Amino acid sequence: MLHAVARRAAIRAVLAAALLTALVACSPSSADRGNAAANTVRTEPSANPTIATAPLATTTTNPYAVPAAIDVAYVNRVLAGLDAANGDTTRLVIRTRTITQEAYDRLKAIYADPTFMQINIDGYERDIRDNFRSYKSSPGDLKSTVSRLISARSDCVFVQVSRDYTSAGINPLAELQTQWVALTLLDRTRDPKGYNPTPWAFKYDGFPPNRNQPADPCAS
Repeated sequence: MLHAVARRAAIRAVLAAALLTALVACSPSSADRGNAAANTVRTEPSANPTIATAPLATTTTNPYAVPAAIDVAYVNRVLAGLDAANGDTTRLVIRTRTITQEAYDRLKAIYADPTFMQINIDGYERDIRDNFRSYKSSPGDLKSTVSRLISARSDCVFVQVSRDYTSAGINPLAELQTQWVALTLLDRTRDPKGYNPTPWAFKYDGFPPNRNQPADPCAS
């Protein structure tokens, strides 16, 4: 997730994939990496700050409803929902020791970009082979907190985040704390079972090899 994603070296689970995210971050157009393993369901092929009008319910009935003005508090709320959804996937993989159809569907619900989705699948497969030794016995959710709101509109948000893996992994790497996230509106056909509680999915998740801020994925 992090696997991403920012997802795994110190918590190989979450952090090794974060390292892989760094390797592919400069080539977002790369195709998905192919089938992950015998137990892995196939992957699939493959988004200004001005805020447009927002759909959905009001924030009084839906805490994730897109507001007229997207602020840091709102993005933190969305990231907490996505981190929880990602944590549920991690705990499912740990429990089943495989990438089940449900795990695949859960990842599909939170990753709009198939490259980052595949990075997570690959990371989980390594974790399975490694017997999850970098995870805590009862892993919690990673925590993503916005450090800087870079751009925001009603269909795409780009932020710098601080990632805290201490609830999930053993001895997480401090150098993986600073990362970047781009969120795009979720295509609900990707989540028919409602695994993602938010209307957003990851368009970018991680950092480039030089650790500098990547180009704004919402600018295109």
